[in-house]
Amino acid sequence: MKTCIYLRKSRADEEAEKQGEFETLHRHKTTLLKIAKEKCLNVVDIKEELESGESIKDRPRMIELLKEVENNQYDAVLVMDIDRLGRGNMQDQGLILDTFKNSDTKIITPRKIYNLNDEFDEEYSEFEAFMARKELKLINRRLQRGRIKSIEEGKYISTAPPYGYKFKYDDKGKKYLAIDEYQAEAVRLIFNMYLDMYGSSKIANRLNELGYRTNNNIKFKNKAVKDILTNITYCGYVKWKTVDRKNHNRVRSKDEQIIAKGNHEAIIDEITFNRAQEIRKNRYIPPTFEKKEISNPLAGVLICGKCGHNLIQAVDSRRSKDDVRRFYIKCKHCDNKASRFDYIEKAILNSLEDWLNEYKIKVSLEDDRTEIDKLKFESKAIKRELKNTENQQNKLYDFLERGIYSEEIFLERSVLLSNKIKSLKEELSRVNIEIISSKENTIAKKQLIPTLETTLENYYKSDNAKEKNILLKTVLDKVVYTKEKNQKNDNFSIELYPKLPK
Repeated sequence: MKTCIYLRKSRADEEAEKQGEFETLHRHKTTLLKIAKEKCLNVVDIKEELESGESIKDRPRMIELLKEVENNQYDAVLVMDIDRLGRGNMQDQGLILDTFKNSDTKIITPRKIYNLNDEFDEEYSEFEAFMARKELKLINRRLQRGRIKSIEEGKYISTAPPYGYKFKYDDKGKKYLAIDEYQAEAVRLIFNMYLDMYGSSKIANRLNELGYRTNNNIKFKNKAVKDILTNITYCGYVKWKTVDRKNHNRVRSKDEQIIAKGNHEAIIDEITFNRAQEIRKNRYIPPTFEKKEISNPLAGVLICGKCGHNLIQAVDSRRSKDDVRRFYIKCKHCDNKASRFDYIEKAILNSLEDWLNEYKIKVSLEDDRTEIDKLKFESKAIKRELKNTENQQNKLYDFLERGIYSEEIFLERSVLLSNKIKSLKEELSRVNIEIISSKENTIAKKQLIPTLETTLENYYKSDNAKEKNILLKTVLDKVVYTKEKNQKNDNFSIELYPKLPK
């Protein structure tokens, strides 16, 4: 934990020194360095305030400290007592607390560690009583930084748990999300039914029939189901800044939103969640099949290989010999030659089956375990180096106590080792993420095979154009079609773009 020691004399200390007692700051420094050693803190700076002024403006080292805390240079500040930071007026107290709270910087004393973002911290409640309304507004405005940091660390920070979860508390009183198994079954049912092509109305009716109720103890409606289907929390992520409240609840762009891997357990896997989003994205008509059926299973799938526009289905005005009306696919924007619908549909299905067979062979030959083993070996090596560096950090205190290092050399070495520890932790985090990603990618590749097999099986069984269309869009991004003027019948080219795990 990157730490700064802050030392300041109180008026009582000055009076004691006048009576001939030991120099206060030196005694305090020795005490705090001992505590830093015991708590394995990385001391990177020691600030000694030579003035005892109560106001911040009279304390240059405090002004310097607050700027550095605001810039997130420290994880903690170590002081003899919390009132050493400031016992001035309400405005000064508010500024100090505001700065520490928004940067999520802890205050450590010999008696206690203060976390100003911990709602259960009684000491913070005492300080909060001194804050004026103006200062509270300032905190609310700048608190976003601390919330963003919490999200990036995978913490769920909303005041109420989403449906399917409940709040629990660990031994330190920290709140976390835990699965509510009864409600989680309802969440899984929602996703399973949706992937089986049920609309939100039918899903809501089914939940109500089974006796499920929302967190507000009311019956499920369309919106409640849709909210669950789009909530990324259920597949193990946390999100912040989704909606701009100041701009009429405008949904923010993806670039503005903050999404991170959560610390909580997922109720559904990412593949299921992503499939649900694809179905939502491609559902251009109401989810029930009874209304406004589409007649072209290839709608939105076929792309012109010459101009890039979507191809459309048209009816051949001529009757065939068996008096059956034929459909064909054409481009309205260029000279890409049309073909009969049944020719193109057959070519797509045959190509998809061929691609699936090749993909099975490819997946069976790939050995992802080798890559994962390499990453695990790299992770162990980084952990060893990290442990050695932390041991070097701890030895610095011994060298300082024995007079081998001066305070300047101690701080210089401490900063170097602290930066190295930070770099190693970042590298370890990157490697661990790659391990998780490789494992998930391996699982996703294997799960894609039964998904494709089921899609093809259901496509052949179905006689409903919309169902077929949704099935194709579940496994294909697009199919590019090209046919020249001299080509006839089923002589054309298609290029498939399957939806592969990333």
